[in-house]
Amino acid sequence: MNKSMLMGAAFGVAIATAGGVIASYQYFGKDAAVADEQGSAVVADMPEPASTAAMPAAAPSAPASQSAPASRSAAPAPPRAATTPVVAAAPAPVVAQEECWDEVVTESPDVKDEHQIAGTAIGAVVGGAVARDVGDRDLTTAVGAAVGAAVGNRLQKKLQERRQEKNTVTTTVRRCAPAGTPH
Repeated sequence: MNKSMLMGAAFGVAIATAGGVIASYQYFGKDAAVADEQGSAVVADMPEPASTAAMPAAAPSAPASQSAPASRSAAPAPPRAATTPVVAAAPAPVVAQEECWDEVVTESPDVKDEHQIAGTAIGAVVGGAVARDVGDRDLTTAVGAAVGAAVGNRLQKKLQERRQEKNTVTTTVRRCAPAGTPH
């Protein structure tokens, strides 16, 4: 690795760390977390439960052989006043009058082969094979294939229409819209 790559990586890590600190500071607020003697966070803005609010705070007991560090005072920090957030009442929603009506909905399944390609291909093969057996000429085979393709196309189209009629579902749906909306 060269020097500029190392400098860029160090600079990127420093910016990412600073961004994380700033984001957490903005998210939690500057007075939301206070570190106690063990280094864990104590949330100060949260109201205390009623059972522990009336109890006096006990001073931390330390063995006589240990001395408190010079930078920390022996007396516990005074408790902070609990804050309660102020919540503004939301305005009542405006209820618009609605018009409702029953609508008949007919749903039919989509056709998988719109152009009846399978029927046309199978009809052409069968028509060509039958025509070849009837007459041993290329013209007879071609005409048989063309007629077979047309017949296969028609048969598949009728079959699809029957299936669609059979699988069509008609239901009544209740629809609502704001008053005055065209429907």
